[in-house]
Amino acid sequence: MGKNRYRLVAVAVTAALVAVAGLATSVAVVSCGNRKTAGRENEISDLQQVSFVKKSHKWYYLNQDGFSEVDLPQHAPQVMEQPWTEAVRIASAASLPVDSAETGDYQAFALVNHLGLLAFSGSKIDLFTDSSYFSSLTADSLVFSDGQPVFYLYKSSFFNSAASSPEDDGKERPFLLDFNSRSGLFYPLVSYQNLGMDTSEEIIGFFWNGESWTCAAKKRRDQQIEFKYFIWKPLVSLTDLNPALLSTDSFIFKSATEDDYKKISMPMLFSSAPEDLKSLIASIPSEFSFYVAWRDGSGSSPVNYYQAGRGSSTLNAKGVSRTESGYDVIVFADGTTYLRTAPGGNISVFRLPLLQAGYSYGEVAIAGDYLIVAWEENNFYKTKRSGFIQIDLGEVLKKIEK
Repeated sequence: MGKNRYRLVAVAVTAALVAVAGLATSVAVVSCGNRKTAGRENEISDLQQVSFVKKSHKWYYLNQDGFSEVDLPQHAPQVMEQPWTEAVRIASAASLPVDSAETGDYQAFALVNHLGLLAFSGSKIDLFTDSSYFSSLTADSLVFSDGQPVFYLYKSSFFNSAASSPEDDGKERPFLLDFNSRSGLFYPLVSYQNLGMDTSEEIIGFFWNGESWTCAAKKRRDQQIEFKYFIWKPLVSLTDLNPALLSTDSFIFKSATEDDYKKISMPMLFSSAPEDLKSLIASIPSEFSFYVAWRDGSGSSPVNYYQAGRGSSTLNAKGVSRTESGYDVIVFADGTTYLRTAPGGNISVFRLPLLQAGYSYGEVAIAGDYLIVAWEENNFYKTKRSGFIQIDLGEVLKKIEK
């Protein structure tokens, strides 16, 4: 099988898995162990089935009151579906950069829209909230600066009618917030006013490369939407900024174009991906179509890659490299998971519990020996129930190695 040894298992999945096509078919072709090559159906039915005991994973659901354990996602309490910008859901998740110094006790974080921040330390889970920021604003795009979690806030004028109302006179509009894991508090770092933006402008996205922030913003003028792009960089470390003393003189600004923003935010060809990503899923045939959002362990924004393939549908995936525990992992929306236990080590391919139709897996992080994967019940652009699954990788790998 080459340098890396692949093992394929299914986690807590019944025989119904044999009916699932797509990515499972592709990885079955390269899995080790007994297999047939006569046809597609035989390849899927030859997947090794492993029934894990309950201690290998736990399900949790989210609501406006916090998070609670549940036996299955479909048994979580019903909620009213809402546009994804307004729903309580995990919008972004990330593992702590390996070179972080002042990190507190936590190894991974998950940003929960309209709720707060989940902090993970091994199997331990804590939730931190602040209604003054999360109740009316949409939270997204978790990154790190000097080991501190940083994310941005905005209002979607399309889905949130209150977003078009005038801002309170003299009120600072927060753009970037950071979370201090030692105090458990959220602090505003940069406001719209600090960046010289007026109340009619809204930042709709950014890319943080570890040194500078490239932003896209929109503004409504005479029933038209205008866009602008700019790059800014603080003169001191971002987490050392004092919002009360900030002005536009505290930053270096540079204008940008739409093409500049697209070059760093749009997916790049998979052939240009870093070697640790390409080697992790090298078993997937070139005919398969997918997108991967890849975090390289630096704490900067994830980079997107795509393989066009020849398929009629494309599967999304989230991945993270260089975690504190040494894992590299990619999880596809259908639950197919690629895990490398150490740089250059063996690669295990397994399947998370099969979700019902209308559900999918999303954001990914690793805390110690625990894999955290978000799940959602979706209806086009709207989200219903949401939550996350926590997988004990120690238990999973023990089963795989038997």
